[in-house]
This record gives sequence, C-alpha cells and structure tokens, in this order.
Amino acid sequence: MILGIVGGLVAGALGMKWLGDFGQLNEMQLAAGGEQLQNMGTAGLLMIVSLILGVTGGIMAWKRKYLPGGVLMLVGGIVPLFYAKQAILFLCLLIAGGIVALLAHYKSASPASSTSVG
Repeated sequence: MILGIVGGLVAGALGMKWLGDFGQLNEMQLAAGGEQLQNMGTAGLLMIVSLILGVTGGIMAWKRKYLPGGVLMLVGGIVPLFYAKQAILFLCLLIAGGIVALLAHYKSASPASSTSVG
C-alpha cells in the first residue's frame, strides 16, 4: 500500500521532469527528435496520471479495497511503458504495489480453514 503511494509520487516526479524538459525544446529540436520525443512527452503526461492512480490505489488498498486499488496501481504503472520503456525503473514500485495489493485481495478472499474441536 505504501509502495503504491511512493511509486505514484516517484512516477509523478519523473513525469513532471520530462514535461519540463519537453517544454524547453524548440521547434527544430522537436523535429530532429521526432517520434521518440513525442512519446516521451506523452509518457510524461501519463506518469502524472500515474501519480493520481498510485496515490488513489494506495489509499484504497489501505482501506482494504485491495482489488480496485491493485488494478489502479497496475494500470498506472504499465500504461506509460507503452510510450517510454526506460521509465520501468521508476514505475517498478507502483507495479510492485499493485501486485502486493492483488495478492492481499486473493489471500483475504480465500476461505479460512478452521478446525473444530468437538
């Protein structure tokens, strides 16, 4: 649960950094960089969305709503990777938080084995 919140904060910080760098480029640099720079700009925006999804998913998991919280964290951690694969290092905390939340959901949903003495 903490992993999701911290992962969201890290992803949001990197997204803001990338968008700041992207905003400082001039037209010639954008034309020379082509599609890779456009993808980094898109990934920067998506990582800011990952900030929101990570914090929301972490709070939901903290309130024992593991399934929706885990799904939010996984979506926030995986979707930006379609545009910038180099962000995996910064999104791994968010992905790990989603996996832990889903594991907690399935562990809490499994029937408790009780032994009756009688």
